[in-house]
Parts: sequence; structure tokens; C-alpha cells
Amino acid sequence: MYELAFTVFGFLLGLIPPWFLRKRRLKTHWCALRAEMTQIYEKAETLRADTIQSPLYRLPLIAYQTSYAVLLADGAVSESEVLTLGRFFSLVQDINRGLDNAAEANMSGGSHKLKAEFDRNRLKAEKLVVAQNNEPSLYTQALEIVNAKVATKWCQYAKHA
Repeated sequence: MYELAFTVFGFLLGLIPPWFLRKRRLKTHWCALRAEMTQIYEKAETLRADTIQSPLYRLPLIAYQTSYAVLLADGAVSESEVLTLGRFFSLVQDINRGLDNAAEANMSGGSHKLKAEFDRNRLKAEKLVVAQNNEPSLYTQALEIVNAKVATKWCQYAKHA
């Protein structure tokens, strides 16, 4: 009887380290997304404020491309959170495509097309970081989700996922 109890105890004890590692891994991915979102916000504000029509920088998407997939696969994101985060990062990708288009227009000497791309990119950056129609900006909405995930205690994480 003791052998069976020790076997069950040993089995259960073996499950604890992977559980803690999962919690730490998920929190690390959320922190990476938050850091990247801060960089995106800063660069979007720079895009809105600057007069440089074809800047060399792009908005970062590395954490989104790596961490977000892990969070989705692990079931750490609800459907409404996926929708909000998807809108945010989709607009970031649109801005990057616009910056690429502006660079191409700059290289070809098309000043009219460059101005149009610049104006469009500024509008998208504004939509990303500025509240509109009494709604918080996409950045604010997405940041609230990520901050809530980072602030969740490890022992409660599964309840909020």
C-alpha cells in the first residue's frame, strides 16, 4: 500500500516543475509583447510628429511573431482578446507596409505618391495611438489586455486564460 501511495505522490510531484515553467514562460511572452508595444507606441508617435516622409525605421513585430503564436497555442488568450490584439498588430503591419511603400516612392522620385503614403501612414499611426469617437486607442485597448495578463498571479493564471 505504501508503494502505491509513494508512486502516486512521485507522479504528482513530477507534474509540478512543468506547471511552474509554463506559468513563467507565458508571463515572459506577455512581458515581451508589452515591451514591443511600448516601442511601437514610441515609433508611432514619432511618425505622427516628424516631417520625415520616408523614415528608415519600421515598427517592431518580432515578439508578436514569436510570442503571440505561443500564447494562442497555449490557450492563454480569449476570443475578444484575440480580436483586440489582432486589430492592433494588423494596423502595425499596415503601417510597416506603408513605410515600405513610402521608401519605394522616395527611391523612384515620386513626390506626389510619397506625400500620399506619408499622409496615410500618419493617419494609421494616429488611429493606433489616439483615442477616437469616444473609444480608447487600439494601443490603450491592447495594453490593458497585456497588463492584466502580466499582473495575473501565477497561481491564478489558468483562471484568466
